[in-house]
Amino acid sequence: MSYMTKSVTRKVTLAAPVSKVWPLLGNFHAVAEWHPAVESSKRESVGPEEFRLLGIAGGGEIFEHLVSKTTHSYTYSIIRSPLPIAHYEAKIEASTSGTGTEVTWSSSFTPTADNAEEVVAGIYEAGLGALAERFGT
Repeated sequence: MSYMTKSVTRKVTLAAPVSKVWPLLGNFHAVAEWHPAVESSKRESVGPEEFRLLGIAGGGEIFEHLVSKTTHSYTYSIIRSPLPIAHYEAKIEASTSGTGTEVTWSSSFTPTADNAEEVVAGIYEAGLGALAERFGT
């Protein structure tokens, strides 16, 4: 079965300014501190390249590579995971929205199962929902 490249984007506007949100969200290795599905994040480096090994609630691991980082965004790719996706690259970014912060999480990937888009959207919604609980909307 052949799948076309898909993309998923989810956004949330938080009540806190970027200066409060980004220190947590922008730390590539702190995802376990804000995403409810991530139990642990272990930093791994290969030369100048940064990677993280995520321990997932209920079992499983996701190995990710930090592709690039700017002042209020970072892009990462998944090297290995149990998710129904291949060629996954995502970007998390924060921007000022009034007195708050708009967080956008977007990705492109090749699905390896029919439900891949729903799985990815669910991951984003859970993480952004946890940020909304923490910082308000």
